[in-house]
Amino acid sequence: MASRPRRNQPGSRSDFPWYNFPQNVWPEIYTRWNAKVDWLKQRKVHVPTVVDWQWISETGLLEAIEPYLDKTCDGIHGKFLCLGWRRIFHIQEIVYKELVIKFLATISFARKDGIYADNNLTFCLGGERRTLSLADFALRTEIYLPSEVHFEPYQKYIAGCVRNTDGFKAETHWNAIANGVYDKGTAQESDIRSPVHRLLHRLITNTINQ
Repeated sequence: MASRPRRNQPGSRSDFPWYNFPQNVWPEIYTRWNAKVDWLKQRKVHVPTVVDWQWISETGLLEAIEPYLDKTCDGIHGKFLCLGWRRIFHIQEIVYKELVIKFLATISFARKDGIYADNNLTFCLGGERRTLSLADFALRTEIYLPSEVHFEPYQKYIAGCVRNTDGFKAETHWNAIANGVYDKGTAQESDIRSPVHRLLHRLITNTINQ
């Protein structure tokens, strides 16, 4: 006698096991995560190419983008030079699309708690909900070093990064580097007329997809 098909357990994604969610969260959270997964799976994923830093240097573009890569912050204990963007852009790792979707669909950050607060960054991977501080996340991904994370000017720098810049307007910035009226839903890389900003856009896109 044929057995009755079993219904999927709450939080399971039968299409691919890496999409499965942990069982100990509220149903409304399952609903939100599943909706994000379904939305992300429909998005086009750009297949990145390896960044040729030698070519970028030879064309003079490296010198042009360096002011955007190197950020400094002064503190009472000295000056902090941020090398995080350089390290991010030099990452060349094989990743799995399913794990990236799972991470992006479930990640949340309690900004008000600060970067050192335990469990203020949460996400799901491997069917489990994981929590850590934003500072620990930066260390584990090797974007920052322990000597940097525990340096007072770094704390000031990161605190400024998670706040919106006073007076910044995306529309005004877009008009300075690109063509057309800015709309975050329809803006295209091809509209950017600045070679430097087009390169930075491609570097960020490659990094997100790697």
